[in-house]
Amino acid sequence: MFVPRLASDLECPDEIRQRARALAEQAEEQGVTTGVHPAGFAAACLYKAGQEQGQWVTQNDVAETGNVTPTTVRTHHETLDELAV
Repeated sequence: MFVPRLASDLECPDEIRQRARALAEQAEEQGVTTGVHPAGFAAACLYKAGQEQGQWVTQNDVAETGNVTPTTVRTHHETLDELAV
């Protein structure tokens, strides 16, 4: 799973790391992670978790750390929003 590595690289708070991991697990259970870039999806989970806390990181920050584009983060973030997880 890419969430722990990216979270470590970003030095994110534990509550954001845990929420991002939960988001990734829920999305995987619902089958939306099949065929998607794992680092991009992990970056989106971290971004969403940070936004839920009202702080922390930008799309550009997580995209750069995950070696993906901000558009990839945004697309996967929208997928997470649609799942309402």
